[in-house]
Amino acid sequence: MRNLNLKIKIIALLIIILIPLLVFSAELDYQLEKPQKLFVGTPFKLHVNISSAVSDSIFSTQQDTLDIFILKDIQSSEEIDDKIKSTFIDLTYQPFDTGEFTFPELEFALKTADSLEILKTKEFILNISSVITDSTEVIKDIAAPLAVHFKFLDYFIPILIIFFIVLIIKYLIKLISKSKSKAKDEPVIYDDRPAYIIALELLNKLIKKDLLGKGDYLNYYFRISFILRFFIELQYKINAVEMTTSEIRDNLNNTDFTEKSEILKFLRHADMVKFAKAVPDSIESVDAINWLENYLITFEKVDKVVESNNA
Repeated sequence: MRNLNLKIKIIALLIIILIPLLVFSAELDYQLEKPQKLFVGTPFKLHVNISSAVSDSIFSTQQDTLDIFILKDIQSSEEIDDKIKSTFIDLTYQPFDTGEFTFPELEFALKTADSLEILKTKEFILNISSVITDSTEVIKDIAAPLAVHFKFLDYFIPILIIFFIVLIIKYLIKLISKSKSKAKDEPVIYDDRPAYIIALELLNKLIKKDLLGKGDYLNYYFRISFILRFFIELQYKINAVEMTTSEIRDNLNNTDFTEKSEILKFLRHADMVKFAKAVPDSIESVDAINWLENYLITFEKVDKVVESNNA
């Protein structure tokens, strides 16, 4: 009887621990706040809410212009509740043309300890009128907010979770019946591939997007700069993604002078495009991604030399 009670307590405790791990995933919601009729120069707001793990970092593409829509203000805040971090980002835009326009999707990069995920909003249509509103008119939430939920909308997810819980309970009962010792936690599996392979995989996905062909230089340089910083973080064990270029220069001590100079030259050029609004030509942009690809491939060659020497 005592052994049975012990088994029940252990199973209940493990279920409580496992349920949050099974159901939690990053989630992005957004709401549009605008007047019922939108005029040229009248601001409107996009409220973005991203739910993620406490240890995750979130970065936006920092697009301050979307052709017709100009980003006038951005504010962000965070809340942590029961090991879930909610990041609130409020973006204020102003339209500067009349007609019917499509507000494009916005992308947010979610970086975990060993992976990178891109969360996106959806496109929506806005009609801009040419009549200027009274300057004393205050924006109010006249129209009902538009809410979009990207995850946990399918009905099969709760059924799938229950199925896994049942399997785990059966496995634990068999494990306890064979031994009185406590069950050991299974090791967490991380992506143990070399850093250059992970970075090259991200780079190939970026090339397929053909951002240069679309003329999206700002997003293009943000992505290639992010990939290099992510590679440096994995390869040299410094928090490069969240560092400025100057901080990377001060902390990057495991490289020779030539490699460090090339890295800093690449990052400074990307910073000029992202923050100083420099306009690169197409040759410079192609050279940038070629340099990054060749730089990552050098680590593949070094890896093969090490393997041949150990053979």
